Amino acid sequence: MRERSRRQEIILSLLLRKPVRTQEELLSELRRRGVELTQSTLSRELKALGIAKGPDGRGGYRYVAGAPATGEGPLLPAVAAFVESVARSRNLLVVKTPPGNAQGVARGIDQADWSEVLGTLAGDDTILIICHSESQGSRVERRLKLLARR
Repeated sequence: MRERSRRQEIILSLLLRKPVRTQEELLSELRRRGVELTQSTLSRELKALGIAKGPDGRGGYRYVAGAPATGEGPLLPAVAAFVESVARSRNLLVVKTPPGNAQGVARGIDQADWSEVLGTLAGDDTILIICHSESQGSRVERRLKLLARR
């Protein structure tokens, strides 16, 4: 797996498991998992994933997967909001969305530029994702399910 994809998967996994309030806290958690990166690289990854700070319910803020993104990196909000299901057969994935939303989600996947994805085809409510190999298809399936919390 490409290093960036691996980092992004770990970041998403951390943010879905526990509240993280600062980049320093996130950097510390990443180091514990063997991921070394600078604060500026972490900022770029958060932006690319569409992760932003949102209310933590206690008067503070925390990083939220699925929060509206600013600037580039619309993948995460699109996936979190519109993916209804993900199914895989070898290197092919079928993603279901509500009617009229497949093209937006597919565009987000294309813009994420995941190395495992050869291409996407979108209809009205269904996306076909073609990966290079079966193992890469499995990684993309896992990542999409994490993003969509399915």
